[in-house]
Amino acid sequence: MAESASPTCPPEAAPQPAAGSSTASTAANDVQVFAPPTAANAPAEVPDAFFEPTISDVQLYQASVSGRSRQLNDAPLVTAKHREAEAAAKEQKKAAKWPTTTIRIRFSDGTQIQKVFPSTSPIQPVYAFVRESLSASAREQPFTLYQPPRTTFPERPPPPSAAPAKRKNPNDNPLMKTHIVAPAGYSRAAPNAGMEGGKGGNESLNQLGLVPQSMLLIKWDDAAMNGSDVPAPLTDELRAKEAPLPAPATREPERKPADTAGSASGEKKTLTGAAGEVKMPKWLQKGLMKKK
Repeated sequence: MAESASPTCPPEAAPQPAAGSSTASTAANDVQVFAPPTAANAPAEVPDAFFEPTISDVQLYQASVSGRSRQLNDAPLVTAKHREAEAAAKEQKKAAKWPTTTIRIRFSDGTQIQKVFPSTSPIQPVYAFVRESLSASAREQPFTLYQPPRTTFPERPPPPSAAPAKRKNPNDNPLMKTHIVAPAGYSRAAPNAGMEGGKGGNESLNQLGLVPQSMLLIKWDDAAMNGSDVPAPLTDELRAKEAPLPAPATREPERKPADTAGSASGEKKTLTGAAGEVKMPKWLQKGLMKKK
């Protein structure tokens, strides 16, 4: 005899927080907001001497080029499995070194919002953070996070492109076909074909190269919202937390060694390298003497 099914009462629905109240207050507690830069806190102009390479700059560059060339020439041949294992080990080492990542979002008017994420987090929580920071009128507007010039970090994978099938030419010789190897990260299926920082999948911030800190720009699908005169559509709670943008850390330009005294006395100039003291060639000494 079949038992009669006893009616079950639906469980009481848990009270839902009001939209834009609890979520916004929670998001605003760990979010920093910076006002657009002004003339007062604008970075100071760097003198032209700062961009002139010094002897130490040339030595460091030469050492890096030589080290990279030596590493490529002396590296043993490894299989794809070993390369993947080495890449995974590097990712783990980087994740242990930088467990968190500071992400700063910059709007078109210069306003910036900042929050700290786990380095293992994908890009989707960053998009959720931006939406929680927006006002109700702009929360539904689609946007994309990117880095100049064309490195995009889409929230979702782009839809597959419906390319028409190519007609097979009976005169084509398969042995004469050429294959163009696209660079890593290149996608023709994206809205803007070019280099992509992410595929909109489960890539972590570490894998996307955004650790330990990065700035992402926001681009709205509505072109009218991308103007520099359009204020950032943030919530009133975040607007109240707006603070001046901190001044960037300045680095004193490295002073070049004084060559005038040595040239006047006729002493030979030397370059100090990693291997010891190397005499400067005579043709270079003559050229420097003529310039003096």
